[in-house]
Amino acid sequence: MHGKKYRLEINHMEYWATVMGGTCYCGPAFDTGYYNLDYDHFSAYDLVMVALREELVEIGIKIKKLSTTRVVVFLGAEMESFTSGMSRDKQARMVELLNIADAVAVLHDESIPFVKLLTTKPVDLVGLPFPLERVRKICPPVQKREEIELGSILGAHWQRNRNGLVNVVALAATGLPGTVDAWHPVEKEYVSSMRAYLPIPPIRFREAFGWQDYITEANKSLLGLHLDYRTTWGRFPLDCAGVRMPCVAPSTLFTQKILFPGLCVPYYDIDGARNLVHRLVSEPGFYEETVAYAESRLEFFTPERTMERLLNLLG
Repeated sequence: MHGKKYRLEINHMEYWATVMGGTCYCGPAFDTGYYNLDYDHFSAYDLVMVALREELVEIGIKIKKLSTTRVVVFLGAEMESFTSGMSRDKQARMVELLNIADAVAVLHDESIPFVKLLTTKPVDLVGLPFPLERVRKICPPVQKREEIELGSILGAHWQRNRNGLVNVVALAATGLPGTVDAWHPVEKEYVSSMRAYLPIPPIRFREAFGWQDYITEANKSLLGLHLDYRTTWGRFPLDCAGVRMPCVAPSTLFTQKILFPGLCVPYYDIDGARNLVHRLVSEPGFYEETVAYAESRLEFFTPERTMERLLNLLG
C-alpha cells in the first residue's frame, strides 16, 4: 500500500516515485480512507502523477478538484484498454480528467495524435525511467545459457493468457529451450497440455522473488522473445538491453523499436521471429552488433533523460 517515501530501483512505473523523491499511494485504498487522509493532502506536493487506469479515473478527478497540486495523467497501459476496455461513462469521465489535468504523458509516440484530439492540455511521450546503474551493478557480464527468455506465457491472470500461445508456438518454431518467470502449476499445465500436439522445447519455469531476482536470472539467458500485440511501452525489451541480450519483439512496443529496430517482427510473424533467432544464434557478429546498438540507445531511458522529458511536458 506504500504511503511513504519510495526508494526501490525497479523497472516499473513506481520507480518514478523513487526518481522524484516522492511518495507512492494506492489510489483505491486512499479513496476508501486507508491512509486516514483527505484529498487536500495532495496540496503539499508540487506534482502528482496519476497512472490512468479505470479504477483511478474518479480518483484523479478528485485529486485535481480537491487539491491545489499540479497533476500529470500518465497513460500507463496500452491504448486499447482506454478505447475498448472502458465503459462509456468511464470513458467520458476519463476525457474530463484529461482536460482538467495539467498535462498528459503517454508511453508510445504513435498514441500522441489520438490523445491530442481528446484534450487541450499538453501531450507528449515521457516513458518510464530505467535503473540502468543498478542493473549494471547486480548484473555483470556472464556466460549466457543457450536458452530463450520468454517475455510472456500467461500474463497476470491464471484463467487466461495474454500472449502465451503465440510465444509458445514461436519458441517451438525456433527449436531452442526456453525459460520464463512463471511458477504456478497452471503455467506448467498450460504448456504440458499442448505438448502432445506441438513440438514445444523444454521450458524452465522459475519463480522470481521481486524484480531484482528476476533481472539477475534473466541476465543468464542468450536472448529474449516477446511477441506482444499491445501498442505500449514494453518493459521487457528494456530489461533485455540492460543485461546485454537481444530481444525479438514487435515495434508496437516503443522500447523495442528504439533499442532493437533490426529485430522487430509483427505479432503473428512466427517465421520472421524464428529466422531472427537463428541468425542471432549462428552469427556472433550480428549478435554483438545488435547488443552494441541497444547499449548506444540506453541513455534515452535513464532517469535523467526521462525526467527531462517530463519537465519539458510541464513547460
